[in-house]
Amino acid sequence: MGKYGTSKWTKYKFMRKDASLRAHLPETLWLSEKAFWSLLDKYGEVIVKPTGSYGGEGVIRVRNKGVYYEVHDGAKKRKYATKAELTSAVLKKRRRRNQLVQRRISLATVQKRPFDLRVMVQRKKRGDWKVTGTLAKVAGKGFIVTNMRRSNGSILSFSEAIRRSGLKNNSQSAINAAVNRTALRSARQLQKYYSNQRTMGVDMGLDGKGKPWVIEVNFAPMLGLFLKLKDKSMYRTIVSYTKK
Repeated sequence: MGKYGTSKWTKYKFMRKDASLRAHLPETLWLSEKAFWSLLDKYGEVIVKPTGSYGGEGVIRVRNKGVYYEVHDGAKKRKYATKAELTSAVLKKRRRRNQLVQRRISLATVQKRPFDLRVMVQRKKRGDWKVTGTLAKVAGKGFIVTNMRRSNGSILSFSEAIRRSGLKNNSQSAINAAVNRTALRSARQLQKYYSNQRTMGVDMGLDGKGKPWVIEVNFAPMLGLFLKLKDKSMYRTIVSYTKK
């Protein structure tokens, strides 16, 4: 990957340099006590996650419920009555492990389960970036992470997820266009720093209004997720782009 690392934090900082893309990036800070409370006080809900992990490992959600704080870790929820208790339980265990704190976007849901999108963006050796496939990853019951293995979640086509979500009153074509535009902008921005990269898996969330948010970008995304769709044409297209 050349002189730049590929952590979530590094890619986030590079994407933030694009002013248009910035509006689609949840505010993210390197985890410290000050950063944690700054974002939790500002948004009422945050995600804490390792900057180098994959598959949803180590991701927790923290909510200010007014009379207590709630930590959602895997399928378990714990309550903490005070700031001091929460700081002790969450921050002291994580601060030395290269963690990020991020505004939590309230994701669109299917059957009350949050889902996000995996958008494959690829290019040929001398070509421009193209969106070659999109699917929805639905979290398993009781989980906040959408990773299939970690939460026993499911895979849906993009159109099926939109149809079954609370976004069905929105124009699917308009959402699709916004998702593609944001994914392509992410790839083109990151290409400035990772010039040899030809495949990116852009994980994106949709909020209640159908606005796309870039959660993170993977440089070695699992292509096999697309085999779980009934229609295998996207998988064949994606694989064709990986061949030299």
